[in-house]
Amino acid sequence: MTKYILWIYVAVSIANLVAKVIPSEELNQYTKPLLMPLLIFYVYRSSIGKTTLKTLLLSVALLFSWFGDVVLMYQSNEIYFMAGIGLFLVAQVFYIITLRKSTYQNPLFNFKKALPFLVYAGLLFYVLLPAGHFSIPIIVYGSVIVIMAIYARLRDGNTSNGSYTYTLIGSILFLLSDSLLAFNSFQSTIPYAGVFIMLTYCGAQLLLVLGVLKHAE
Repeated sequence: MTKYILWIYVAVSIANLVAKVIPSEELNQYTKPLLMPLLIFYVYRSSIGKTTLKTLLLSVALLFSWFGDVVLMYQSNEIYFMAGIGLFLVAQVFYIITLRKSTYQNPLFNFKKALPFLVYAGLLFYVLLPAGHFSIPIIVYGSVIVIMAIYARLRDGNTSNGSYTYTLIGSILFLLSDSLLAFNSFQSTIPYAGVFIMLTYCGAQLLLVLGVLKHAE
């Protein structure tokens, strides 16, 4: 049964992408709130009898992502948008902790490995800032998600190849998804932005889940 949850997740993700293309706000409201609960259920089913701290932390990260998803469905309201950023900030912190608990030993900082992400962050902030009273939230959230991606990169050699590859690609997709969202919100409108944002987001969450679960204790 467990593997079918992933297929349901993929089907719901595709349905949500269709909702962005049509567009259909009704279909979006039916599908988007289902995404993270499906992954939480998958983590639960995959960890029956072998629940660990990493699976609990992963579930919390997904839970706060779900809160953020629901709140950002009302992003036309500035208060909801700020609340959504805050909820995803908490999710990213839990992802960082989860990745830390999914390594054989605490990875040491490696400037060479981190450099591409630091350069990307610098370019992103250069493009997005200043953004009025959104500047500080952008800097804080942007810094945290870049740290999450860097941590995924530093796991190289501290976990299995599969776990490392999945979480690294997942973290990069997450970074790309949020970058698209920020650019579309604060700079200029991107054609079919919702499609690309959700495509990278759904892929990111799935790969992060699979990657963390692939780490052998």
